[in-house]
Amino acid sequence: MNPFGKIEKEIGGDLSSQLPKKWKKIGDILVIDFSDLSEGEKKQAAPVYAHFLKVKTIIQKNKVSGELRKPNNIEILFGEDTVTEIMEYGIRYKMDLSKTMWSPGNTGWRSILNGPKKVQDFYTFNNPKTIVDFFAGIGYFSIQLAKSYPYAKVISIDKNPDSIEYLQENVRMNGIKNIEIINDDCRNVTRLADVIHLGYIGNTLKFLEHAKNCLHEKGIAIFHEAYLNSWLGFKRRTDWEGIPKEFSKIMLEMGFFPTEFERVKFYGPNKSHIIAKLVKV
Repeated sequence: MNPFGKIEKEIGGDLSSQLPKKWKKIGDILVIDFSDLSEGEKKQAAPVYAHFLKVKTIIQKNKVSGELRKPNNIEILFGEDTVTEIMEYGIRYKMDLSKTMWSPGNTGWRSILNGPKKVQDFYTFNNPKTIVDFFAGIGYFSIQLAKSYPYAKVISIDKNPDSIEYLQENVRMNGIKNIEIINDDCRNVTRLADVIHLGYIGNTLKFLEHAKNCLHEKGIAIFHEAYLNSWLGFKRRTDWEGIPKEFSKIMLEMGFFPTEFERVKFYGPNKSHIIAKLVKV
């Protein structure tokens, strides 16, 4: 019997039909949507999920927003401790899910040169000396970039002091020596780079001009964003080929030529999280 089957059998009764069948497990913490349950039902269900899924804490699913990328109004459904650790592609990450973000859906794209070929193609650069990560968070891209390019200097920038605290700890835990950490708005930091990573969702375009000003000639920007599928011109899964014309037009106006384009994941019913490799022109 699968874990949900065990949970459903244990709880039983009328409540079983309302139980969520999907969740995200981050280390030993579960993130789940119990919003359809009453307070009493949450108290009944949460310990059962914790037992069968072997987690210490359960957190209500919510949104991460703002430039600090912090969770809003954390609701703990079970347990107390919101600090956890995970291992991903040979890197250990420690984080506090009440203060910092972690997106399980981006796993493959954080693998850099240790992942699938299409990810390696995006993150293969020609002997970069300086790589800047504008939205470093706890290090989910920075540390893997530093590991993949040990002879490059990686400059990791983030506004959120809580993220910076865990970034520093994660760098130490993994024995990374080629990262410089800066707690600031990336637009206040001008460091010339061969590659700039913009792992941000929510008007990433407003940071692209500063990225261009910080890049050497023919420098590369890795650009993440979420767009409506209709704007991208994609109606079916088979449409996901090539680089959308409207996207190319905007990037050229910003001084970049897109060379690669992929969907990372669905970002809601009508949106997609995309990634593009851009060359400064």
